[in-house]
Amino acid sequence: MIDQEGLKSIEKLHEMKANGILSEQEFEVAKARLLSGKSPSTKPKVSMSSEGRAIADNDLLAWAALPLKRYAEFGGRSRRREFWFFLLATNVIAGVLALVWMADTGMFGNTGTLGTLAMIVLGFGFLAVLVPYIALQVRRFHDQGRSGWLALINLLPYVGPLIVLIFMLIPGVEGDNDYGSDPRA
Repeated sequence: MIDQEGLKSIEKLHEMKANGILSEQEFEVAKARLLSGKSPSTKPKVSMSSEGRAIADNDLLAWAALPLKRYAEFGGRSRRREFWFFLLATNVIAGVLALVWMADTGMFGNTGTLGTLAMIVLGFGFLAVLVPYIALQVRRFHDQGRSGWLALINLLPYVGPLIVLIFMLIPGVEGDNDYGSDPRA
């Protein structure tokens, strides 16, 4: 016998199906779980990294740090999520350091100690993330079923990095390909 709370949940499922939020199959699975007495899953969706470590889809910092853990790994595949969160994190950190540098620069271009330190950290940080960034681009090309050598497009003046960024928007091939198993599986 179903209780009042379960009945309300089924009504909510019907409403979600009517609004197009749930597909027919998702609706049936959720309804079957409710009718069997199992509570709906509240765990966050989890993905497996290449090392076999589980990363929650909402753990943004773990996704941003994953390319650093795979520092010079040019083989395998990487998800778009990994690429874009890494790019976001590195650009935010670089932006903050650049703001510190600009804030400590005087009217006549004299930079103070804090600004100089920020520029030194920014320079070394750029060098530190260069290899993981290129490796990540190669893995993204592999995820699309393309050769990692396409990362050399970055060397084209002005338009090269823009072309590569557009390639990074393309979703990967579903299922296994020549470069490894599907990172979304």
